[in-house]
Amino acid sequence: MSEIRENQLTKLVFKTADNSEKELCCNIKDIYKDRISLNYPKETMYYLDYLEEGDEVNAQIFTPLGVRMFDSIILDSPREEEFIIEFIDNYIEIQRRKYLRVDLNTKIIIEREEKNIVTHTLDIGGGGVRFFYNGSFGHHEKVGCFLYLPMLLNSIKAKGIILKDNHLKKDEHVLFFTKIDEGERDKIIKKCFELERKK
Repeated sequence: MSEIRENQLTKLVFKTADNSEKELCCNIKDIYKDRISLNYPKETMYYLDYLEEGDEVNAQIFTPLGVRMFDSIILDSPREEEFIIEFIDNYIEIQRRKYLRVDLNTKIIIEREEKNIVTHTLDIGGGGVRFFYNGSFGHHEKVGCFLYLPMLLNSIKAKGIILKDNHLKKDEHVLFFTKIDEGERDKIIKKCFELERKK
């Protein structure tokens, strides 16, 4: 469980009385050997009836190595002092490319050796971004970037490579992150979930 740490984004998936599936995003508060304590968001108090002790949930924890997904049981409900779920060792690992991606048009600066490109993104995710540029790149060209997310004062800095994808439209390119501070990646992931919830 070494790659799981405090403040990482955790998504819980559970069913309500009418059998519909709901999602709740929390952050990890504390980590124990066989359980995890979560910060319960106060703005979602209407889910309390479906998160009682003994209820089953599917947990998805976003770590630097990818997503850790496992079925869990609530040990202490959010009504208690601590909201605690059971941690299961036999989780499913989902690679970074399967991070949630959302459409977003925001400023990005691509750093190249010869000249920087100021353009905009088409979508973003924890593993990289898709952006617009009326030009070409070398095969797996290495670049840097400054990504400007809405409501954040400072840009997110990262390094990556340009990937070729035959499914892309003309003037669309994908930047895959190869070096990014995990705190910065968490900011992108949180922004993705915020935008997804607003849909």
